[in-house]
Amino acid sequence: MSAAPRRLTLTAAEWSVLVTDRLSDLPPAFEPVPVAAADRERAVSSLVQARVMVPPEGGASDPTPPVAADLAVLSRPLMTLRLEVRGRAGARQGWFALGPGVVVGVATLPEGGVELSLAPAVRLGAELARAVPEAAELTGPWRSVEESDDDLPLAGRVPLALLADAPSPGASEDELALVRALERRTAGSLHCLVLGRAAADPVVAQVSWLATGSGWVGLRPRPDGSPRRLVDLVPVQPADLGTWVAPAVATLLETDA
Repeated sequence: MSAAPRRLTLTAAEWSVLVTDRLSDLPPAFEPVPVAAADRERAVSSLVQARVMVPPEGGASDPTPPVAADLAVLSRPLMTLRLEVRGRAGARQGWFALGPGVVVGVATLPEGGVELSLAPAVRLGAELARAVPEAAELTGPWRSVEESDDDLPLAGRVPLALLADAPSPGASEDELALVRALERRTAGSLHCLVLGRAAADPVVAQVSWLATGSGWVGLRPRPDGSPRRLVDLVPVQPADLGTWVAPAVATLLETDA
């Protein structure tokens, strides 16, 4: 396939017409909405004009072959990634399915509706990055009373219990201060689930970031067997998300090979 991604912008009604009775078990953000008969007719006409669906014959209209192939990947993926970003200034959702050599993505749009895209699988990281806004877009402007006393990146290592607001005996003053600063400067979050199967067993991996006044901060657990279950706080950018999900993606692709 061409290295250039193909992107379609669809209204909520157009998306609903396209996927109703064709896709099941969609993520909640992408479930089709009820569409009145008149709105359905307009949506079908628009989809036909955009060459997303073929002209109806006998009252039915089907997706064009390229779009039908996209829906087939969404229906039977090698693995999926579900992205959710939320903050006081808004929210976005993403759903990405990997098929043989391709990634099909669906993302909510700030103005409503969705974007349906097809790209080579090697562009997974770039497609994920497109779906992640800058942290400031989620946090919104900070009032002077909320502004932190410094703009230094939030970075360091803390016990998981502190992040969960649970008792953490032995936590140092530096760890407590870092978590307090993180709580004060956070106004949004990102969660990305990687879902697939290794042999007969389901595999779920998760990436979690926080949107702060000084940018995104990734939460990276340290698998060192420490009873304190330490987590690294790492300043990150949207373009880094592909790297963070890469270990889980590679594991699932190796199993599928």
